[in-house]
Amino acid sequence: MTGLFDALAILTRIPVPQSGETRPQKSWALAWFPVVGALFGALWMIWLQDVPTLSVTLRAIGALATEVLLTGGLHWDGWADVFDGWAAPAQKRDEARRDSHIGTVGVLWLILGVVGFVGLWKGVAFVYGDAVIVFMAPVIARTAIAAGLAFMPVSDSSRLAGWFKETANPRSAFIAVVITAVIAEALWGWRGLAGLALIAGLVGMFMGYWSHFFRGVNGDVLGATVIFTELASMTIGLWLWR
Repeated sequence: MTGLFDALAILTRIPVPQSGETRPQKSWALAWFPVVGALFGALWMIWLQDVPTLSVTLRAIGALATEVLLTGGLHWDGWADVFDGWAAPAQKRDEARRDSHIGTVGVLWLILGVVGFVGLWKGVAFVYGDAVIVFMAPVIARTAIAAGLAFMPVSDSSRLAGWFKETANPRSAFIAVVITAVIAEALWGWRGLAGLALIAGLVGMFMGYWSHFFRGVNGDVLGATVIFTELASMTIGLWLWR
């Protein structure tokens, strides 16, 4: 269970047991990333289906607030930070990205992201397969960053780089991808696998762009990737089910 605890510690603010002992082998935390995503997917399903007295907009905001509460908002913070870095002069990109204060461009993209999230939820709520779509979006998003860590260059200046090189087992990312593909096929059939392939292509381009822009993957890029993947997954889910 050490891998699960590591995944929870990295992706959430949920308190988990910590061992001070030296580990004999690398962690399989990346393999547990889709499981953590399934936790968020289950919570989103509760908001979607079990509080029908609320409007779809309020349910979407509730689901979003739950994710922010359990993660400390780190994914949305990364989303804003990469766009702050994008808007800064070349020599100040990293400085702008690391600034603890969100800039004007970051705020704008936060607003766009939240509006997009709520809008997609309002669309998803009225199609067949709505529960599957909201469940899979966080699962795919966490799998995407597991794959990104394993297969894309990690920034040497990122604390994440040290953790990945010293602690993570890259092969566990492959397990995460297989788990997600099996779930997608079981819930969606061939459409699930086709949608997953399309999402993977879009996310690969997204991460590739930011990795090149910031000279490697860092925590903010991964946070932004989670948000992008959730939005892309719901968009493609809507398209597949209509």
